[in-house]
Amino acid sequence: MKVKKYKAENMQEAMQLVRLELGDEAVILNSKAVKTTKFFGLLSKKSVEVIAAVDEDVSKSTVKIRNNESQHFKTDQKSPISNDRTHSTLTQDQLLEDIMDMKKMMKSMTKGHHRDPSLPPLFYELEERVAQSDIGAAYAEEIMERVYQSWLKHKSSDKRSMLELLEHELLFSLEGITFEEDPYKKKFVCLVGPTGVGKTTTLAKLAANAALKHGKSIGFITTDTYRIAAIEQLKTYANILEAPIEVCYSAEDFKLAKSKLSNLDVIFIDTAGRNFLNGAYVEELKQVLDFQEEMKTYLVLSLTSKVEDMKQITEQFWSVGIHQFIFTKKDETTSCGAMYGLSRAYKKGTAFVTDGQNVPEDLIPFTSEQLISAVIEEINNE
Repeated sequence: MKVKKYKAENMQEAMQLVRLELGDEAVILNSKAVKTTKFFGLLSKKSVEVIAAVDEDVSKSTVKIRNNESQHFKTDQKSPISNDRTHSTLTQDQLLEDIMDMKKMMKSMTKGHHRDPSLPPLFYELEERVAQSDIGAAYAEEIMERVYQSWLKHKSSDKRSMLELLEHELLFSLEGITFEEDPYKKKFVCLVGPTGVGKTTTLAKLAANAALKHGKSIGFITTDTYRIAAIEQLKTYANILEAPIEVCYSAEDFKLAKSKLSNLDVIFIDTAGRNFLNGAYVEELKQVLDFQEEMKTYLVLSLTSKVEDMKQITEQFWSVGIHQFIFTKKDETTSCGAMYGLSRAYKKGTAFVTDGQNVPEDLIPFTSEQLISAVIEEINNE
């Protein structure tokens, strides 16, 4: 083990010296404030003294520990140590335990971008706001690390410049995820999702948009036979748009409905909003609808829902083949970070966002730029 003492004006500088010479595997054994005197004690200066160490012999073991966080090298004090365990092995285990504990302490001491003491206070404020948003803890840390690296090149300290750096890094992280796409390119447009998210109203908005703005001939199919009100609601929209509608109770009904409406440009399919945290309901839906056909499937989620619930619902519906997300009720919340987090996690873009009940007005085609703008606005207003 290599042990060395360092003196610096403050703890941040001391940590930089330790990392520079001993590397990231180094641990802090001790630290204390000291006074340096000059000219027979007439002048004194406060500084920090740090004792750091690195053990190259156990570096491979510590790497294995980091790669498998479930491993613990602590000895159970209530359990007897086996007789065949040598003293040297016990000593090494204790050493590994001490090193890991001290590394945790060092990480907690250096948490918060102490890498560069010249960072403006605004950076820490922004970092906290990003961490508190719904984009996800891992993504928040990753993005702020990129913002920090970008800041090192520009050294800007005003709020507008810092937000621009954040916006750029968020947008860059969505590269390769499709947002803008023709929703009427395929013959069938299907909306799936849990109860209460506004699927039927959203379906009517999409259909009205296709008929009135794009000149498409449209029709409706509904498999939501669990709620009479849902069928009546969709029938009302169909009458207004002068579009045919078919109600399906089984896979045979669905095949017959497709045949009847085969002459139309786009057919919009409404599905039942049930408790899809129960996977059995998804399997029932797959038995009625043929998701392998020429179908574009949107998962509809409400922005007023909990992020963890949205993730569970996405997992349940993943097997049907989700193309993109549609988020509803944007007018009922100020939280937009979940859109970013879900897009990153599942590599699926947001096709539309709804912000009201008006048909077809309150339907916004969404781009990655619009999503990031919404996230930046949320963070800036917190």
